[in-house]
Amino acid sequence: MPERNINTKPENREKPKKKSGSIGHSTILLVLLCVILIAVSVVLVFMLKHHNEAKQGANEQLRLSAIAGFDCEYTEAQQLYPFMNGLLKVGTGKVTYMSISGNEIYGVDVEMSNPICRIAGNYALVADSEGFFCAMFSEEGQVYTKHMTGKIGNIALTPSGLSAVIIDEGKSFGDVYIMDKDASFLAQWTSNESGYPISLEFSPDESTLSVSLVDTDASQMVPHVKMFSIPKDSASKKPSEYAFYTPGVSDIMPLLAYGSNSIVAVAGISDLAVVGNGECKLVSPAFACLTSVFGYDGGFAVICSDGLDQPIRLAIFDSNGNKKTEIALGNQLLHYDVSGSSALIAVDEKVLLIDLSSGKILSTIPVDETILRVSFFGKKNICIVTSVGVRELAI
Repeated sequence: MPERNINTKPENREKPKKKSGSIGHSTILLVLLCVILIAVSVVLVFMLKHHNEAKQGANEQLRLSAIAGFDCEYTEAQQLYPFMNGLLKVGTGKVTYMSISGNEIYGVDVEMSNPICRIAGNYALVADSEGFFCAMFSEEGQVYTKHMTGKIGNIALTPSGLSAVIIDEGKSFGDVYIMDKDASFLAQWTSNESGYPISLEFSPDESTLSVSLVDTDASQMVPHVKMFSIPKDSASKKPSEYAFYTPGVSDIMPLLAYGSNSIVAVAGISDLAVVGNGECKLVSPAFACLTSVFGYDGGFAVICSDGLDQPIRLAIFDSNGNKKTEIALGNQLLHYDVSGSSALIAVDEKVLLIDLSSGKILSTIPVDETILRVSFFGKKNICIVTSVGVRELAI
């Protein structure tokens, strides 16, 4: 049989040639996508650079306008409290008094788990919340250390160094222990029937001490306010009880502020009561959200809002609890300080200087750093502790 050729491919068929310069649709799309990505990247780099330069410029402006101060890490800034002519750094293992430039003046070793600090005039009281240790400090050094007989719940301090500590010895609802500036015992009150003491505050003339208590009646919270006369010495061993008030609400009211030497504002989440001189009256209407209350020369003021995440306002009252005016502040309260009839209120990215007697904002200081604390610092300056450092500014 003749041989059969099984090769089916044409022997002399030419392969098609690609046209030079022709580009597929997929290649065109890829090139366009790359161009778009490059353009977007350039724009983003420009915007970020511009933003960082602007922020750095604002920070540099704040530093340049500062009379004194220093930079620090956020963890250190959280421990700094403006005190006298410098700063008190309160840590779990050491309390340090520093200059406004950040130089250590003295340091004292301590052992605390949850330190709290209260400053008044020439003194600072440091205590271990839920612990037993407390200590007093001045500009010169440590004044005393004291180990309480019960766990510490709250503290109060006067400019002359008089102090009061709520302690829990486990035998009653709680005790209030009052000390002189050298830690010598003055008086102790034990709450056997009035409820749990949760906060306390001295009057401006340091003659009385008000204690906020909470009692339980079935499932309801019943707030009380008890007032004591401060003894001159420890002969009586107990403070003299002279007033007892029960605001007609079911709420915990831990916020206390003296509007005068005899009038006290006591507040909870939404309720505000004014007690003293034998009267107890609720401020009506109640607040939707009450954040803070503080006293000043001439009355007291309340920081409040219409609810969570709502803009905050400052409501100013006279010493009898009559509202004088309201001031819009901003969105987020950061810290505040009061001296006489003036207030420094840190809100958002600014510090407001407010004359509480007239209800006027005297000046606004922009701060492009997260504010942790603000304080009057001398007669004409303020001290601002931010997340990145300390600044002393003139006002």
